[in-house]
Amino acid sequence: MSLRYWRRDGIDFLRSETSTHRYARHAHEEYALGIVEAGAHGFAARGRRWTAVPGRLIVVNPDDAHDGGPAERGNVYSYRMIYVDAGVMTAALGEAGVGTGAPLFAEAVVDDADLSARFLDLHRSIEAGDARLERDTAMMTALAALARRHGGGAAVAGLRPGCHRGVARVVEYLAENFAEECALADLAALAGINRFNLLRAFQRSLGLPPHQYQTQLRLRHARRLMLAGEAPAMAAVAAGFTDQSHLIRKFKAAYGVTPGKYLGHVGRRRALQ
Repeated sequence: MSLRYWRRDGIDFLRSETSTHRYARHAHEEYALGIVEAGAHGFAARGRRWTAVPGRLIVVNPDDAHDGGPAERGNVYSYRMIYVDAGVMTAALGEAGVGTGAPLFAEAVVDDADLSARFLDLHRSIEAGDARLERDTAMMTALAALARRHGGGAAVAGLRPGCHRGVARVVEYLAENFAEECALADLAALAGINRFNLLRAFQRSLGLPPHQYQTQLRLRHARRLMLAGEAPAMAAVAAGFTDQSHLIRKFKAAYGVTPGKYLGHVGRRRALQ
């Protein structure tokens, strides 16, 4: 398995070849756009199982919980990912006259060979180091085409429509206190429902149980700290992990690499941000 991360113009890119890694259920802050180059990628998101093969485009909304790996056990696949911040998406689409907010994509895999080829060419172009003007043009036009063809109304980050009010209170609490230890009973009391009903309502609203959602918040904070230059051991403690080894286990399960390897890939190119 060969995996490479890099960052250009504030956007993260990933290329993985002959991967057998199975990602733990997690969620991204950004839109996750993917192209399979060989094999098949299988994942669960939004209450469904999806399979992406060459010629199809993966489109995962921000905060959509999902897992991922080879579609069949024992197989391998090669793929590329682009992680686009919702602010970057909104700005690009606003300038293109496509809506006024971050779009919600109903399908996590779209059958659009033309658009898949455009994003594949874009990814390869950026990896090859083509000129800034060329890659800016390709990114803007590809995002606009994606939204026009497959986007819906403005996205509501994290919470699904009809979310229980108590769950919303718990989400707000965890967002402000993700590094703190908390008991399920305390969260249930905050939500005004019993523990079992909280687990069920939280899973239905966010696609993750509370402890996994808290882990995602911790991982995001640790990643920001490390990208800003904080040592992994210090970032782990600040984010609420027991120690650096705890962070490493959770980070690799969600992102496929250890924090050290991630920083090694991204850090060498920080001047390109």
